[in-house]
Amino acid sequence: MSPQHHEFLTQGAVGLLLRIAVASRSPGAAPLEDELHRLSRYLLDSRATSMAMPPAVLASLLDLLADEVGTEAFGTRPAEYRQALARAAGDDPPADFLRSLAALIRDRQFLSYPDLTELPLSDWEAGHRFSLPSAVIGRMVSGEYDSVDEALEEILASEHPDCQEFADLAGELQRLLYMFSTPAELDAAFATVKPHMTHARVRLLLDAVHAHFAEQH
Repeated sequence: MSPQHHEFLTQGAVGLLLRIAVASRSPGAAPLEDELHRLSRYLLDSRATSMAMPPAVLASLLDLLADEVGTEAFGTRPAEYRQALARAAGDDPPADFLRSLAALIRDRQFLSYPDLTELPLSDWEAGHRFSLPSAVIGRMVSGEYDSVDEALEEILASEHPDCQEFADLAGELQRLLYMFSTPAELDAAFATVKPHMTHARVRLLLDAVHAHFAEQH
């Protein structure tokens, strides 16, 4: 099996799903059903991910993986994947567990998703959906620079003239502002999961990126 396939089972949608399932078994953790709603929201609330991995495709993949449990092919899968599957399944047979996940994901209630007022962001969802803004804003306020203005100047200069990442960043920042009706709503959504992500910093960074493209491109 190619390294790309290995990564899909450990770092892609399957790996993410198993990590969510493992975490849901911890005392006090969010119920698996809530986390599956968040996963559906993550997969469906983006044109790119909804085309690359719609929930129905993920469910079919889980059925295929269930069919190979216990076979020679299963033994060739990455140890990280097989261990995560065992932890996620708990006392259930791994194949049955995968099929039950597939059935849940196919359920009509998971083909749509609750908004952020009904089901707040979790740490993993915020990290996956907004990893680029989180990383850049984290650098802005890391203390590495003498001021935020210096941080913005250095960060934007670091990629110039190949600024494709900042084009992506601008889109993600704009989407963040679109998702929340007021600055207070954005701040509240990230307060417990990514407290450095505030409306003021998102707006400041977006304005700086726009100014960079207007002046340098």
